[in-house]
Amino acid sequence: MKFIWKKINQMSLRNRLIISVILCILFPWVSTYIVSNYFTKDVLEQRAAEQSEDDLRMIELAINNILDDIMYTSNYIQFDSNMSQLLKTHELIETDSPTKREEIALNYIQISNELSSITDLLMPLYITILFENDLYYTNYSLINFNPLEFKEKPWFEKLDSLSFYQTFWLGAHPTYIQSEKDSNPYLITIGRRIQKANSSDIYLIISLREDEIKLLLSQYQSDKRAKFYLTNTAGEIYSSLKTNDIGEKLSYDVTSSDYQIVDYEGEEHLLVSYPVSYSNWRLVSLVPYKDTIGSINTMTRTTILIQGAFLALFLIGLILLVREFTKPIIRLNDVTKAIKRGDLSARIYTSGSNDVAQLGQSFNHMLDTIEEMIEQIKIKEEAKRNAELDMLQAQINPHFLFNVLNAIRLKIKMEGDHASSSLIYSLSALLRMTINRNNAFIPLEEEITIVRHYVDLMNFRHQHDVVLKIDAMETVSSMEVPRFFLQPVIENAIIHGDNNGKQTIEIVANQQETYLNISITDKGKGMDELTLERLKEKVYQSTSTNYVKNNQSSFNGIGLQNVYQRMKLIYGEEFHMNIDSKEGEGTTVNFQIPVHKE
Repeated sequence: MKFIWKKINQMSLRNRLIISVILCILFPWVSTYIVSNYFTKDVLEQRAAEQSEDDLRMIELAINNILDDIMYTSNYIQFDSNMSQLLKTHELIETDSPTKREEIALNYIQISNELSSITDLLMPLYITILFENDLYYTNYSLINFNPLEFKEKPWFEKLDSLSFYQTFWLGAHPTYIQSEKDSNPYLITIGRRIQKANSSDIYLIISLREDEIKLLLSQYQSDKRAKFYLTNTAGEIYSSLKTNDIGEKLSYDVTSSDYQIVDYEGEEHLLVSYPVSYSNWRLVSLVPYKDTIGSINTMTRTTILIQGAFLALFLIGLILLVREFTKPIIRLNDVTKAIKRGDLSARIYTSGSNDVAQLGQSFNHMLDTIEEMIEQIKIKEEAKRNAELDMLQAQINPHFLFNVLNAIRLKIKMEGDHASSSLIYSLSALLRMTINRNNAFIPLEEEITIVRHYVDLMNFRHQHDVVLKIDAMETVSSMEVPRFFLQPVIENAIIHGDNNGKQTIEIVANQQETYLNISITDKGKGMDELTLERLKEKVYQSTSTNYVKNNQSSFNGIGLQNVYQRMKLIYGEEFHMNIDSKEGEGTTVNFQIPVHKE
């Protein structure tokens, strides 16, 4: 799961949105499909089973009407007083009487007349009455069947075990009526033992054509593929629309009160059974599963597929909208990639005032600002490089000059001119500092030493009497400062603060929190406020295009303005330089240098 989530997070926003849209559309649709196909399956099966059970209930009512006729006929023969008298008379006929034949014929006529009152109103039944003296009564021709053969049937003995009110239900069996073997091959038969007072047993056998039951089944079979059966509890078929099925056995539990899904002839069927009154017989319905549930499922699937088609169209439109809405983000991503490759001129062009458009405009503004900052940095770096070039251009073969000056100094010193030797030493030391450019920063103590040598040389050159006073704390003497940043300030104080050649310049250095404070104060003639403002404006200007010309510069071409710009380049906005002056009192230049340079 974490791996999948990681992969999703690595995708673009557009792809994640499209995947989210697809999932939000497909998940409900798939869920609906599953619910329609599986969760409603039991409901549909239950409805189909109820429909089949209703059909079987109607068939059972019709069969009960037929069985009612049989039971009515049986009860009439057994309990009617006239019939009882006729049966008793028939039983008393002596088998060796010379008038036996006439008596039997007369009794036949009387029984037939008595039964005709009910049998004429009922469906055709084959009625057989057997007496102990091998006498009998039948309503069918003896040519078709000898009723005494019933006594040889294996089931006939079961009649003796029946009580006066019990009935033996034989079920379906091949017909014993010879003339109907082809047209009506099967009969359904019941048997009873009739006991009369002071008489022997009399057996009543009534048979019904199986075709009567088949006719009922056909009337309720609206679906040609549906099948109805009359069976016993073991599943043996007593009646079916197919005559060949009679006598076969269904290999299912037909006594279950719940419906079943069974495999019949290689196809799933819905099996429903229903009990039949009067007997332990069952009515069984077998309906192809596809014809019941399948048609409903097909309709449901068709509906869902139509919904799916509309959802697919909706999904395509939604994806197109997502792609259109995310185009600015894709453009923004392309621009960021182009910037990553170094193309800072790339821009995103969006229209409108929505949040994405505002983001693009802000991004473009940021790029413009970055380009401006880069341009400013280039200008500052160019200014710094030009300042260093000015320093290099001021050097006229410094190694050669340094060696020559050392030779001259040694010769003068050997001749005893120590003052000239000291001046040459100061000049040599100053030149040596310019030659050694390995470090851009030197200790403050070393920078002050350079200033001392410079003042000595200026006093000799201009016949000045400049006194340099140093007040520096020991803790700041070792702090590193930019090389040659004090010399232009001292030069400016000597030249512009000239007071008839006599002048005192004081350098004070101390530390306040995270700043190194250095102030250079001269006791010269100073300047008025207007001149001071013009000086500040010139020194503090942001560009570096107005460098001091060679004829206005110090000995190495670096003026007070260049010092300020150079310190700003090094320390940035943390560096501060302040110029203060009063006419007739002198000028003070104050530096605030951060202890840690940027």
